[in-house]
Parts: sequence; structure tokens; C-alpha cells
Amino acid sequence: MKKLSEKKEKLDIRHTFFIGLAFFTTGISWSMYNTQVNITLFQYLGAYALVGAWMAMDNVIGVIIQPIMGSISDNTRTKFGRRIPYLMVGIPLAAVFFVLISIVSYPQPMWILLLWMFFFNISMASYRSQAVALMPDFVKPVNRSKGNAVINFMGGIGAVIAYIFNLVLVPISLFLAFLVVAIIMVLSLVILIFTVKEKDSFTYKLIVETEEKSGEKVKTRKEKMSIVESFKDVFSEKDKSTLFILFAIFFWFVGYQALEALFTVYGVDVLGLTRSGAGGMLLYVALSFLLFAFPAGILGTKIGRKLTIKIGLVLWIISLIIMFLIQNTTVISIFFVIAGAGWAFININSIVIVWEMAPTVKKIGTYTGLYYFFSFMAAIFGPFLIGLIIDALGNETLFLVSSFFFIFALIFVFLVKRGEIELTEAEKLERQKAIQEL
Repeated sequence: MKKLSEKKEKLDIRHTFFIGLAFFTTGISWSMYNTQVNITLFQYLGAYALVGAWMAMDNVIGVIIQPIMGSISDNTRTKFGRRIPYLMVGIPLAAVFFVLISIVSYPQPMWILLLWMFFFNISMASYRSQAVALMPDFVKPVNRSKGNAVINFMGGIGAVIAYIFNLVLVPISLFLAFLVVAIIMVLSLVILIFTVKEKDSFTYKLIVETEEKSGEKVKTRKEKMSIVESFKDVFSEKDKSTLFILFAIFFWFVGYQALEALFTVYGVDVLGLTRSGAGGMLLYVALSFLLFAFPAGILGTKIGRKLTIKIGLVLWIISLIIMFLIQNTTVISIFFVIAGAGWAFININSIVIVWEMAPTVKKIGTYTGLYYFFSFMAAIFGPFLIGLIIDALGNETLFLVSSFFFIFALIFVFLVKRGEIELTEAEKLERQKAIQEL
């Protein structure tokens, strides 16, 4: 009986891989979008700040639409389930608008480009929450951490493929590169539909059984604190460690998101690279992140999360300053690898510190919301803010300006006193269960 129970608790890696195809479509499309659409915008606008502002459109739309669509899908019942129907509509629409973006070029009217960008962002936002929620619908709480790792790995693979396409397909034709990505998105959806039967998920079965017994539809609701109440909660703490780590998160995401949104423009404008060569250079960051993601988690456990994050921030600061001083493609490629490892050290351990700072298990959801609020705000304002400074100081200052925000983040991390409190075994189990149920 024990062996049977253990077998049932094992994560089905193969099935989770197929579920991850939904998140894979977001990784491959956004990475191509972020490395190529900025170049087209720069041809029209000629200013880093304006490019950054328009590149942040997806985050503004995402903040508004994703929670709404997630809630709607919670209360959807169809023969395909409650998440997959939105993937069946959102992914093909996104693929179509993605291709349309690639056929607009200067001096065609800019409003056409912005229109296709807007509809692409709407389409992506309409299914992203469902792509993420599909995994915990199938995977039991005990295995959701592993399941989340598989899903995020799939997104990372998508990003790597997109950066390779930057090098291989964009030199041939921007339209071809976008078309191939769009076709891969649709093919991924087809494979997902045939391999993932959502009506077989344990959560969907449970909901249907409950509704059949009660004779009425189950409304899925979660109690959430408003963002204002969440801030009051954090500000009322005597120890301001939570506030300091949230500021640190904001600053390092400003530096990272701006670099991702503006680097291709910098590569073409300053380094004299082709748009394909500039876009492909981010491959070094993505590959390094994937390589160091698992070691970063181990290191955080061994030497502490705060120290691991500090090491990651120092790696970024050193890399950015050297890349500013020696603006050479070989040097930048080498230090992108180092920065990718640093990003793994930072990103893998940061949300865990926020979870540990929650005073009670019930407030883990609230603190998770604050984490995403600060990271989303950084993604919205970061590219515009850094772009504005670059326009004032000079186009070659991208790495230098970005480094200042990582320095600010490092200062705030040094002010953090909590985040690695020793818990009893019972408290650890209770907290882990709460985190997995988010």
C-alpha cells in the first residue's frame, strides 16, 4: 500500500511537459517580440524613452486583463474544460497578430504597427493566466514546486529558441522569423489539445462532482486584500525588512526589464550590429539562466538566500560596468553569461524570501501579490525611465544607467534583516502547503 501511495504521488514529468507547451508559447513569442519590435519602434520614434514606453504596453494590459481572465476561466465549464478553451482562442489570435506586426515597417503609418501590437498584447493577456493555472489543476499540491519548475523551464526553452531564430531566421526575413514562431505556437496548441484532457484533471472532476451533488454552480473565490491594505500591513511592521526587499525587487527589475526591452536598439545603434545579431546576443543570458537555475536554489539553501541574491547583484553590477567600459561584442557576450548566472541567483531566491517574511500562513498570498505588484510596476516604468536617462546622457550609457538600479537594489538588500527565519518542522510543512496552494 505504501509503495502504491508513493507511486501515485510522483510527478508525471511527461504529462507536465505537455501542459507546459502553453507557457512555452509565451516564452518563444515574447522573446522574439522583445528583441525585434523595439527596433521597428526606434525607426519611427528615434528615442529610447518612447520605445521603452511602448514596449511596456504588454505589462499595462497584462495587469488589467490577466486577473480578470483568470477569474472568468475559474468559473467556465465546457467539454474542453475551463482553461483550454481560452488557449484555443488566444493562441491562434496571438499568432495571427504576431505575424501582422512583422509586415509593418517604416515609413508605413505607425498607427498600424501600434494597432497590431495592441491586439497581440490583448490576445496574449487573454490566455496567460490560464496557461499558468493549468498545471496546478493537474498536479497535486505536494508536487507543484516541481511542476512549476518544469513549466518555467519550458518558458525558458521557448526564449532560447527565439534567440536562436534571431540569429538564423531574422537575417533571411523578419516576416519568416515571426511566421515560424507563430506556426510553432499553433502546433504547440494542437499537441496540447490532443495530449492534455482537462476534464480528467483532479480539480475539474472535484468541481463537477460538487456541482452535481449541490445542484448549483460552484463559484471559485479567494479572499484577497486590496493593494492599499497590503501596503498598510507592510508599513505597520516595526522591522521594515519586507519594505526593503520589495524596493530591492523593484530596482533590480527596472534594470533588467529595461535592458531586455532596449538592448537590441542599443546593439544596432551603438555597436553597429544587425537587428538579428543584436537580438541573438540575449541568448547568452537565457542559456546561462537555465544552466544556473537549479544550482541557484541549492546555493540559496546552503549559504542563505540573501547572500546568494547579493552575489547575483554584484555579478550584475560588475558585468554592467565592464560592458560599459569595454563596449565590444565579445566582452559583452562573455559578461552576459556571467549576468545570466547572476539573474538565476537573484530570481530563484527572491520570492522565497518574500514568502518567509509573511507573518502568518494566511498572508502568504498577500505578500505574493506585493511581489508581483512591484515587479510589474518595474516592467511598466523601467524601460521608459531608463530610456529617458539614456536619451539625456547618450545612447552608449545603457549598461551604466542600468547598473545604478542594481546598485540601489543591492543597498536595499543589505538593509533586509529577515527572510531566513528558522521554523519548526510543523511550521515548515504548514508554510509549504500554503505556498503550493497559491
